[in-house]
Amino acid sequence: MPTANEIPTPILDRTITPSPTNELGVKGIGEAGTIASSVAVINAVVDALSPLGITHVDMPASPDRLWKLIQQAKGAKP
Repeated sequence: MPTANEIPTPILDRTITPSPTNELGVKGIGEAGTIASSVAVINAVVDALSPLGITHVDMPASPDRLWKLIQQAKGAKP
């Protein structure tokens, strides 16, 4: 079962590119950089479980939830 130790550490960096459309040079970015990381982890979990026929995992991918999905895929009662 993958744990936090197997997830690569994100590399944090910054790019400074002022906006030419306002006097402050600011522009909104929201949480664009953080949204993709959770999706990438869930896709990796689904890829790892795909040999069992599992094609979808709801977030959060807790150990209990994954255990139940694996047991269901094997035909056992969770």
